Amino acid sequence: MPADAELSAQQGEEAEPTAKYSTSPPRVNGRCCVRFGRTRVLCSVSDRYGYFPTTCHVGPHWGCMLVTYCLAIGPAFFFFADDMILGLKVALLVSICLTTISFTMVACSDPGVVFQDLEVANDLHGDIETGIICAQCEVRRPLNASHCSDCGVCVRELDHHCPWTGKCVGERTIKWFYVFLTFISLHCMLIGAVCLVTFVAR
Repeated sequence: MPADAELSAQQGEEAEPTAKYSTSPPRVNGRCCVRFGRTRVLCSVSDRYGYFPTTCHVGPHWGCMLVTYCLAIGPAFFFFADDMILGLKVALLVSICLTTISFTMVACSDPGVVFQDLEVANDLHGDIETGIICAQCEVRRPLNASHCSDCGVCVRELDHHCPWTGKCVGERTIKWFYVFLTFISLHCMLIGAVCLVTFVAR
């Protein structure tokens, strides 16, 4: 075989993808706490993997996540104040609900974790594409993914690792993260107003 033809054949073989990544993990139906890196998929009850409540995916800093829940829900004790204005009680209830829901969508949804080669284990669902191999977790990932050393996984469009949400904020949760920041800011201002009104009333 001529040298040029042999070189072309070798380049063609190298261009052929040797591994793949998936946006969905193996099915975890019927199992609990399936570990991926330092994160855990507590449940996944639908082929449409990714968002809570069909998926519950928590990170390594789940303790900080619980603290955030307490800070968001804690002001509910104002409901027991007899001298509190009814309108403020209703506003506080709505604020607590919106803040808790938006936080749950960030803390319990998949941020965009890239799962390892699933061609054999899970070729039934999820988008499977070729990518590059991560030097840290040795998982084939897309070019827009980065490795998080705290979570021990690669995340697509990784924005940052937030201990207060328990894990990374990435492609799937970044919009919900901004929604949560908006609601928690309004929530804090409302709590300040409630404290001021309660103090003045006494």
